[in-house]
Amino acid sequence: MARLASPDTETAAKTPATRRRGELSNLQFALVVTVPVLVFLVLVIAYPLGYALNLSFHDIRFFGGYSATWVGLENYADVLSDERFWNGFLLTVRFTVETVLLTLGIGMALALVVRDLPPRWRWLRALIILPWAVSPYGAGIFFAYLGRGQTGVGTALANALGFDTSINFITQDLVVEFLALGAAWNMAPLVAFFLLANMLTTPPRLYDLAKLDRMSRFETFLYVTLPPLRFTLFVFTCIITVLSIKTFDYIFTATQGGPGSASSVLTYVLYRTSFQNLDLGYGAAMSFYLLALILISTGIIFFTWGRREARR
Repeated sequence: MARLASPDTETAAKTPATRRRGELSNLQFALVVTVPVLVFLVLVIAYPLGYALNLSFHDIRFFGGYSATWVGLENYADVLSDERFWNGFLLTVRFTVETVLLTLGIGMALALVVRDLPPRWRWLRALIILPWAVSPYGAGIFFAYLGRGQTGVGTALANALGFDTSINFITQDLVVEFLALGAAWNMAPLVAFFLLANMLTTPPRLYDLAKLDRMSRFETFLYVTLPPLRFTLFVFTCIITVLSIKTFDYIFTATQGGPGSASSVLTYVLYRTSFQNLDLGYGAAMSFYLLALILISTGIIFFTWGRREARR
């Protein structure tokens, strides 16, 4: 026998649910969640960015008393004719490209090696993250000792082989490649950690099917292992690109922009301009070119790679 609904039940079913006293609406909840974040972003990002933009339109002087003279776009025009800026720009692009390629390559190799470890050695997977735990400051000091002729690993290996010679990697020709290798050593474990996690979600039956099709190791990697990793590789390409372009503390501790200006990337040129020469207006203008380089680089990566991944 069907149970008759009470009038109160029918009324509640026909009318929209009313909010309990003290319960927030969706709009109120959204405001409570987002407004503190927006205020924080304004204080931490927007205000310093606006202050730097204002500085870039002035000629700031400290000698003979503080003065700020409005010069408009003069600082931006002067940067484009500055040889130090273009040298730092080219070094930054070179360092970034090499760091990204080395980081992704080393990270992929590490992930493949630790993925196939026997069960009793799988505890080593937890240790691959250790180099990433080293701060860029510490990595700079470490690689400064490794690269110099007196204390470097090249000299130690040469002496172990019986050669009485010193091998210095911190030279005009090799310093950028050496710094890129050190940066990759520092960041590749994080890439490997995420790639490994992604690899472990690949169904084992796909590898069984690859064996049935008699695929080689390279074909198995290309058609089974790599496709699920493409989006992760895209994300880390963007992240490593940004981190490489704005790297300062690692290069400062490793080479201090030397020898000469062989490793004076844009961030180091900015440091010398703003904090050693105290030319804050000119340094602020240069910093916006650095910001533009970051935005353009990540934009190129997204439009040439990220959009294809989003459509998959």
